[in-house]
Amino acid sequence: MLNTTNAIDKESAGNKECDVEMKKKVEEIMTRKVITAKENDSLLDVAIVLKENRIAGVPVINEREEVVGVVSEADILKLLENFHWYTPIFSAHDLIHIFGEDLHDIQRDLEKARNTKVKDVMSKDPKTITPDTLIDDAAQIMHSTGFNRLPVVDENGKLVGIVARADIIASLYET
Repeated sequence: MLNTTNAIDKESAGNKECDVEMKKKVEEIMTRKVITAKENDSLLDVAIVLKENRIAGVPVINEREEVVGVVSEADILKLLENFHWYTPIFSAHDLIHIFGEDLHDIQRDLEKARNTKVKDVMSKDPKTITPDTLIDDAAQIMHSTGFNRLPVVDENGKLVGIVARADIIASLYET
């Protein structure tokens, strides 16, 4: 007969470790030096920051440094999808050859995208959490809302950090 007692004990021990990790607070895993955007930044500037820092989104803050939104690659792609010629499959070179006579329209649309302000495409009124939020609760919020990142704010609503899904997953494997 197969003895599964040790396997069950090891699995239970692993689950207990995960439970302990998920009972930690967000402040233990959040990124404190947060890259942000301002409401009136251009979408082009934000796209460059996202690419250079290899991140998918940033909190948007107002002049009082309060979180008023989040802008992500998905928000930028939604804007591009409004252009009749846009497809992620083709390169700019391909587009020039395929849409030769419509090149002026493409240039106009790209100029429009370049001049679009963050406040016009960001997700507004983002869900925020506090540093003492449990990691488990943050994970539940992300799951229920579909958000990939949550800004962390202090009692005055000022940004103090950000926690991403990757931070939560990484915390499960820390010992």
